[in-house]
Amino acid sequence: MDNLKAADAVWVATALLQEKAPEASFPVAEIVEKVQIEHLTSKPKPTIYLHANQHCVANRPPNDARLRMLIETDMGNRRLFHEGDQFHPLRAHARTTPKKEDLPPRYLPLLNWYKDWSASHAKSWEETDPILRLFGLGKGLWADEDPVEYVRHLREG
Repeated sequence: MDNLKAADAVWVATALLQEKAPEASFPVAEIVEKVQIEHLTSKPKPTIYLHANQHCVANRPPNDARLRMLIETDMGNRRLFHEGDQFHPLRAHARTTPKKEDLPPRYLPLLNWYKDWSASHAKSWEETDPILRLFGLGKGLWADEDPVEYVRHLREG
């Protein structure tokens, strides 16, 4: 049995699930079960549940830990956090993955997989913010209008 920290065990379990289903999100119970199946930690089940449900979830208000490892989806499920996801302001600059030195060697490839997966799913603020998405919307409306002529026409009445 590995003896990972609860948060790291939750991240590894979710990454293993996400690697097999990159577009999916997972019920908290499935993540907790994966932690147990993989024997990732000796921490008790309620501790794992609490981390998967609250402590690791970027878009929930922080309780104790301030991590950004998971996101709560619209369905109440969880998936791995990726850059561009909205998160609670008190979780800014929080850790999104386990530290390399805290992982057993067999799970180290997950960090490289995550880096690629996260980059391919990252969305810019312009894509996710409804106000910023309006930028440049009407730029073609005045394309054939000379500004000097337009102002002259307005002044002449």
